[in-house]
Amino acid sequence: MKFHISGKIGVPVGIVILIVGGIVFASAFGHFEESEDPSNWMSEPSSEIIKEFIDEDEDGSAGWYIMIQGDYLADENNDNVTDACEGLNLTITDSSGNDVMESAGTVYCEMDEKYHMVTALDKEHVNQERHSQSDDDESYEEWIIVGIFCDTDDDAGMNGYYETSRNEDGEESEKLVQTGEYDRCRIGEEYTISNQNSSTEMVLFDRGAQAVKEGEGIFALCCGICWIICSLAIIVTTVISGFAMNPGNSAFTTMELGGASPAPVSGEGTTVPGGTPGAVFGAGPTVQPMAVPLAEESKVEPAESSADDLKKKFLAAASKITESEEPEKE
Repeated sequence: MKFHISGKIGVPVGIVILIVGGIVFASAFGHFEESEDPSNWMSEPSSEIIKEFIDEDEDGSAGWYIMIQGDYLADENNDNVTDACEGLNLTITDSSGNDVMESAGTVYCEMDEKYHMVTALDKEHVNQERHSQSDDDESYEEWIIVGIFCDTDDDAGMNGYYETSRNEDGEESEKLVQTGEYDRCRIGEEYTISNQNSSTEMVLFDRGAQAVKEGEGIFALCCGICWIICSLAIIVTTVISGFAMNPGNSAFTTMELGGASPAPVSGEGTTVPGGTPGAVFGAGPTVQPMAVPLAEESKVEPAESSADDLKKKFLAAASKITESEEPEKE
């Protein structure tokens, strides 16, 4: 069964789009895998870190997490401050040396706030598998979040406090109540984050860059799915149309008739001048030559040609005119 040209073109195009969509779809998992590896977003331990603030889409950034070694719940002196923060003195300045700590960052070492916000962010965005050594080594201390800077999206919810309320069923719930402006950093500005207590090293976890990579993965995943769906639709549609538009075997579509008229004619019709094979349109019917019988066969004397007959009649008429014009003799 023949396949229409539309299907022959559409099917390969659909297959190409399907392959491209599959590649884009597979790349999404690479983005996700890269974003889940904390080593890609953590700086080297240091007491001072200089970082330029970049907001790639200029639509807000999740900022940076400042992390030090310690334990979120360790509080031996019961002062409601994590022991890892004892002696910690974080500062953040811009390229001009101005202290922008109040507008660009927030430090929380109080255990109650840590429980609500920082520990949740650590579990959600920092891969906990890197802390697995603490299960086997009691002397090992994990990295914990003690500060968030340049969080223009305020995803960390650092500008506020949690308020406990009860619903109609008497169940308690906590809601973040915002109390101030969001943390702000200027795009392209270099900020210096330092710990005045040089004995405590810190690392910077670039949550903003991680969020961008996660967004790229989601975008690639959605695009890949859309391309795959479109390619399958194209393939199915062109296959159906390719068979549906297949040329039939009727006299209307089959032109291989050896020069005969493509329209079917029933019965014996009158021959149209110029309609016969090989004839010129508008010309009269072809003159068929007639056989002339020989004189011997017909036994009839051959008739005078029309030219000789006309000649005799002309001479006879001329002689009569000449006689009538001669004058009568007296």
